[in-house]
Amino acid sequence: MACDDGVVGGRAASLWVAADNRKAVGFYTRLGFTPDGAEDTIADWEGLREIRMVRPAQPAA
Repeated sequence: MACDDGVVGGRAASLWVAADNRKAVGFYTRLGFTPDGAEDTIADWEGLREIRMVRPAQPAA
């Protein structure tokens, strides 16, 4: 998808997303991100659980 090309281009990238936000997880999955197993809980945000998603470097088109 082109929506992230201006931000990270073809470089490897990672991001954190709320684990229970299925729409966000689905969106990033369609952009090539996958969960890598890392998790965090933000206590100040009522125990919000986050997961890290990563995307490997993309080959040049």
